[in-house]
Amino acid sequence: MTTFRISDPELVPALLEHLTSRRDVVAARIDRDTIRVSILGSYSGDAMDLTADLLVRAWEAAQRAEGVDVRVELE
Repeated sequence: MTTFRISDPELVPALLEHLTSRRDVVAARIDRDTIRVSILGSYSGDAMDLTADLLVRAWEAAQRAEGVDVRVELE
């Protein structure tokens, strides 16, 4: 599982909604500003981490395009 920390905890529900809209993603809040993501399927550990990171980066870029200042860091 890949763990991410978000700069604005109020945006965690939006990020979780984005991630879990895909049928192959399991994501859960594990702390106030931290989520854990797993991609279902036959991925190697590195491929799963990369896929999760790309999904989170796409969401982060979309938020910034809307003027929301958010940062998501890989733990």
